[in-house]
Amino acid sequence: MAIERKNFRRFTFTEYIDYLRPFVSQVKFSQVHVHGTWKPTIADYRKAKDKMKIIQGMWRFHTVTNKWGDIAQHATIDPDGYIWEGRSLLEAPASSVGFNDPDHDRIHPFMFEMIGNFDIGAEKLEGSQLAAAVKLTNAILTMWKLPHEQIKFHREMNPGKTCPGSGINKSAFVQLVRDLPSMELSVDDANKVIENWLSPAWFAASTKAEKDEIHRLANELRKASGQL
Repeated sequence: MAIERKNFRRFTFTEYIDYLRPFVSQVKFSQVHVHGTWKPTIADYRKAKDKMKIIQGMWRFHTVTNKWGDIAQHATIDPDGYIWEGRSLLEAPASSVGFNDPDHDRIHPFMFEMIGNFDIGAEKLEGSQLAAAVKLTNAILTMWKLPHEQIKFHREMNPGKTCPGSGINKSAFVQLVRDLPSMELSVDDANKVIENWLSPAWFAASTKAEKDEIHRLANELRKASGQL
C-alpha cells in the first residue's frame, strides 16, 4: 500500500511572519526550541531536484518510523533561507521527551529544524540559513513576548545529543538574536507615520497607482504594529 504524501508550503521570511500573525491570539508559545536535522544534510538538500521530497522524507520518517502523529517541527529552515511549513502551530511539537508541554490549553514550545549536519568538521550554519534562523527566533520572542532565556537548544534538553550541532555556539547564536532590532513597531509610531507623511502624500498623489501604493504602505505599517 502506497504511503500517503503530505505537501508542505514554502515561505519567504516575510510570508511566514504574515502566516504567523493570526496565531498570536490562538496559541501561547512558551519557548523556542532550536534543532538541526543532522540527516538530511545540506548536501542532501542541494542534490535533490524536488526539494519538497526532502521535507516529505522527514515527515515520513517521523510518522511511519517514529509513529508520531505528524512531522515533529512547526517549521523547517532550508539552506537557502526559506521556511517550510511543519505540523500545526496549534499542536505541541515532538521536540524532546519531557519538554513538549502537550496540554489542552494550547501552551507549548515553538520548534524549528535547520536542515544540515552542524557538528564540528561537518557543515556550517551560515548565510541565508543563519539569517532566517536568527530572524525567526527573534520574531517568535517578539510576537509572543518571551525573554531570550526561553531559547533552548535540543542538547540542553537531551544531553546525549549535540543538536542543533556541536559547531553551533549557543551564546553566539543568542547574541545574534539580541543584536537584531526588534521587529515590533508601536501603534503610535505607525499611526504617526501614516498621519504625518502618508496621508498628505495620498492627497497630493496625481494618479490612482500612486494612491494605491501609498494605501498599501499604510497597511504594511498597520500590520507591522499589529493593527491588521
